[in-house]
Amino acid sequence: MTITTSYKRKSILRSAYLPIALCMVLYLGSVSFGSESNPTVQKPLATSQTPPSGIEMGLNMKFLSLSLKDSIVYALRNNFDIEISKLTSNIKDYEITVQKSKYDPTLELEGTIENDETPINSKLVGGLETTSINPFIEKGKTANAVIQSLIPTGATVSLEYNIFRDFLNPSPFSLLNPSYENYVEAKITQPLLKGAGWFYNRSLIYIARNNKKISLAQFKSKAIEVSDTVQVAYWNLVKAIEDLKVANKSKERAEDLLKKNKIQVETGTLAPIEIIDAEAGVASRVEAIISAENAVKDKEDELKKIMNFADTDIISDAAVIPTDKPDFEPKRVELKETIKIAMRKRPELLELQLKTENADMQTRRRKNELYPALDFTAGMRYTGLGEDLEDANDSTFSEEFQGEFFTLALEIPLGNRSARSKYNKSKLKKQQASLNVKKKELDIVVEVRKSVRQVLTNIERVNATRKARELAQKRLEVEEKKYRVGRSTSLEILRAQEDLATAEGNEAKAIIDYEISLGNLEKAKGTILDAYDIKLEEEETKT
Repeated sequence: MTITTSYKRKSILRSAYLPIALCMVLYLGSVSFGSESNPTVQKPLATSQTPPSGIEMGLNMKFLSLSLKDSIVYALRNNFDIEISKLTSNIKDYEITVQKSKYDPTLELEGTIENDETPINSKLVGGLETTSINPFIEKGKTANAVIQSLIPTGATVSLEYNIFRDFLNPSPFSLLNPSYENYVEAKITQPLLKGAGWFYNRSLIYIARNNKKISLAQFKSKAIEVSDTVQVAYWNLVKAIEDLKVANKSKERAEDLLKKNKIQVETGTLAPIEIIDAEAGVASRVEAIISAENAVKDKEDELKKIMNFADTDIISDAAVIPTDKPDFEPKRVELKETIKIAMRKRPELLELQLKTENADMQTRRRKNELYPALDFTAGMRYTGLGEDLEDANDSTFSEEFQGEFFTLALEIPLGNRSARSKYNKSKLKKQQASLNVKKKELDIVVEVRKSVRQVLTNIERVNATRKARELAQKRLEVEEKKYRVGRSTSLEILRAQEDLATAEGNEAKAIIDYEISLGNLEKAKGTILDAYDIKLEEEETKT
């Protein structure tokens, strides 16, 4: 249902509205929400606040020395998922511009030519001497220009210029032939209910800005995930290298036993069977070394894959030499403080909070759309007439012929089921977004508690395995003393050596697991990038 009321009158004030309307069109269309240059796209590459130690490459690319920090930075710069996240973030910049562009002024130009010939059935028009049917000729040319713009209150302001040239033949009653008629009209239409208000008309810009922040949060989440994956792969490579060292050390012990046994057999103080046992021990250690070397290559490939070294054949064939060594320094971890940090720093939580804000703004928009449309229109027009274009323009801008108009239009949707359904749907989405935030907060608490427990557990494991390694070392020393006086055998020595190698491997694994658990804790807190002094360029541009 549409109800329209109009009011039109002449005004004594002839020069007030036109300059104001012209300024509104030219200025308000380019306010801060409508004018923006092309955004400068910042690529959110991973950077380091302090110069990294660098990637040291050996002679003929035989090896590649990498610190953990260098590995993370390299992975962030080359990971495909990170590159995709960068592009997504850049796309959001243009989406903000798209929402702002609705405030850009528009210019409409139109031209029309009409030629009409109609028969005359009147001596009054054709002349008293007319005895035949002659054509009545009318030739019209129209040009129209309109510039208009939307402003943040929801109003549309416009300025229109129109000129019409009319030629009549015959024209017994025309004062001017041809004649030029033109007018200049300034108009503003302001919604008062539906679609009205600063917030409603800017809310899509706010949502687009939040979407940009969401994309940055997603990018940071991906960067944190990649960083954690790198640190796990890096320390696993270190663990594989430590296992290889343990295997080589065990082989050296077995070879030393074999050498001593050969000397004793030659001197007749030891049975030849002891040489066989010692040789079997050496062979088993060689097999362990082969397996350990293969494990090192596997862990190297895992790290190279994350760092995307596969694109460079020369680098991908080089051996990776980790320069960071595991250093066991027990750290005190406060659970409550760690949870507080995680609640502030986790980008996934920020992402969901921003989505909740967007859902709230959408709900407010949908509520506004429940209202009926009540639009107020006001404007004024200056009209002119002349025998040529210059005379017509002089007549128009002399402000002798001025009109004003006011319109109030009301449109009430009957039923309004679509708007109500969208409003109810938006409220449910808002509730859903709020629940997602609460669920993520609970997930973060559980994840942090688990990470803290893992750190504390690994501290105890390191202490336990270190004690076990010390006892295994003492047991080997005891067996060697007994062996020298003939109270032990080569098998017992080899068994003690194997137990020591196992204890050394367990200690190394516990220390590596402790380093990994520290990285996992930083990931759970959302501070793993800070822990390795790595920043993203997008964060730097905001500061």
